[in-house]
Amino acid sequence: MKLKRKKRLPAVVLATHSEEALNSVPRDTFQTREAVSTMGVMSALNARPVLMVADPDDLVESPEMSRDALRTALESLGQDGVVVVSSAAFIKDRERWIGEALLARGDGAALRFMPRRAVMLTNYCGGVGKSTLSLALARHFRETTGLPAAAVEIGVGGSSMSRLGELPTLFDVVTQDEEAGEWHGVHLYPSDDWETKTLATDERTETTLKQIYHQHTLIVFDTFPTNALWRHALELVTDVIVVASPRPDAIEQTGAMMRRLQDELETLDEQPKIHLVLNRVQSVGQRLPLAGELSAWVKYDENAALNLSGDLGEPLLTLIYPGWEQ
Repeated sequence: MKLKRKKRLPAVVLATHSEEALNSVPRDTFQTREAVSTMGVMSALNARPVLMVADPDDLVESPEMSRDALRTALESLGQDGVVVVSSAAFIKDRERWIGEALLARGDGAALRFMPRRAVMLTNYCGGVGKSTLSLALARHFRETTGLPAAAVEIGVGGSSMSRLGELPTLFDVVTQDEEAGEWHGVHLYPSDDWETKTLATDERTETTLKQIYHQHTLIVFDTFPTNALWRHALELVTDVIVVASPRPDAIEQTGAMMRRLQDELETLDEQPKIHLVLNRVQSVGQRLPLAGELSAWVKYDENAALNLSGDLGEPLLTLIYPGWEQ
């Protein structure tokens, strides 16, 4: 007779006096360890926590462990993949931090607490596959998780999403209160350059973009840097994916794009993560010019691109949701 071993729950350390934070951790998802002193926190690390809710200033300072030393230790834990957050931040967005911790562990329970992501795909160079990968990413996320996803077009020239059918535009949604169209369960917000120039001066646009953000677990912005709404999107995103292709001109433009991002992101309160993705890769040699800089690459697949297959979005999904592949 074989006994079935009960799965060990991931651990969370609660080093806080906040009753709300203490009561906000789902006991069916985590085993908890509480600490009231700086040394108590260090002892609790034996549980190998995936999440730490810690307020060092409110803890009893032990002779063996100063508050400054504890802060250094917590910073080191954060760099090693443990999610460390204050009680105030945890209470403000509980599901986000729980989701981040479970994803880092590769735990299937993360799906219940999937943290929200807003992702911008961009580059100065056209024809590298930004629109294809934007739609593929949103589709793959929607079909894999069943959670709400949206794709917003902030490009150049006419709308590339128009090929998918007659859909209400972002302009219609902002100015006429239209409902977004759907494609494979993904809410789409197409637009052209003229419409976004008008929307950039409309105070309702920012409100609508924030509503789209809060109504979806994943929102993907297909953007071009000269678009009037580019900055609006940049202020919302958690991740920026710079899409390049092996073409020499695309690689050169990619360098200019990365330099611009470094300058502009310094002005934001919360800086998004930047990822460099090489699309349409057919050989190892094509990856060499960007060796050491690439976050991911997407294999060339003409049929998948023509069909806007969600499989193309898998490498990107793994970037913005680390631990997803587990």
